[in-house]
Amino acid sequence: MNKAIADSTPSHRDQWLALLENQGVGRPTALHAIEVPGGLVQLTIGEPPGRISVEGAPGSVLMFNLSPVQALRQTREGRSFVSHMLHGDMTLMPSGIPSQWSWNSTCDRLDVIVSPDVFGDGNNLVVADRFLFRDREMEVICHHLHQLVSLGGMADRLYVESLVTQLAVLIRRRHSTASAALRIPPSSGLTRNQARRVLDYIESHLSSELTLGALARIAGLSLHHFARMFKRTVGMAPHRYVLERRLERAKGMLRSTGTSLVEISLSTGFSSQSHFTSTFRRLVGPKPTEFQAWGRNNRS
Repeated sequence: MNKAIADSTPSHRDQWLALLENQGVGRPTALHAIEVPGGLVQLTIGEPPGRISVEGAPGSVLMFNLSPVQALRQTREGRSFVSHMLHGDMTLMPSGIPSQWSWNSTCDRLDVIVSPDVFGDGNNLVVADRFLFRDREMEVICHHLHQLVSLGGMADRLYVESLVTQLAVLIRRRHSTASAALRIPPSSGLTRNQARRVLDYIESHLSSELTLGALARIAGLSLHHFARMFKRTVGMAPHRYVLERRLERAKGMLRSTGTSLVEISLSTGFSSQSHFTSTFRRLVGPKPTEFQAWGRNNRS
């Protein structure tokens, strides 16, 4: 139930709201969207009952139902399917297929739009048309995405990208029409040279937005293989490693400089001071100001 548009997040959100208005559907209570390399995630809360027609999307569209029960009618390619979707039920639609949707109660859902070239290895993702199904592993990932997208600008975009990639891997493995056999992923980790290049790049770009695709290109690997091999070598997922390095740099700045929290936040790649403060307190324990005061006291 989404109009996938590979533009910036505000544009996608605005165009979706315009589509609802043009087709006589009221505005949802909340609408959040995050675009990352390889996909886009949109969270809709409180969308009023209605009926819409949607153009074919440039990527595969996974709709994850967050409502307790949602009576839904889907129509595409001359076929219609009516169901009462339970919380956690999903529908999956291939790219490029126009569709019609109608629902008779307030709708809460998560839409994940996955680009055909999400893996960056030359093999496009081609999905099966699934009107209704459940997948426990995919459900867990969707719940994580729901929590992240709810944070808006404070969401860890590298983590969002990693989750979209994990979702794409499961879709290709279980819900794909591709006839070519998947390549067996390498069983070993990164080589010493690959690890050095990637870790050096991360260290020198902590103040910037890092993407899984950029790190994979530096290692000379496909995106999915890189994520697996990085974790095997470093002992944690790329997004977790980047987050920990950002926090370590922030702790160093808090200990040794009088830099403001705003400057530290920007220097370590956080989207805002509030994002930095909440993440620091959640993972380190004390507030940044408390940590900074502790450092001053220990130096005096």
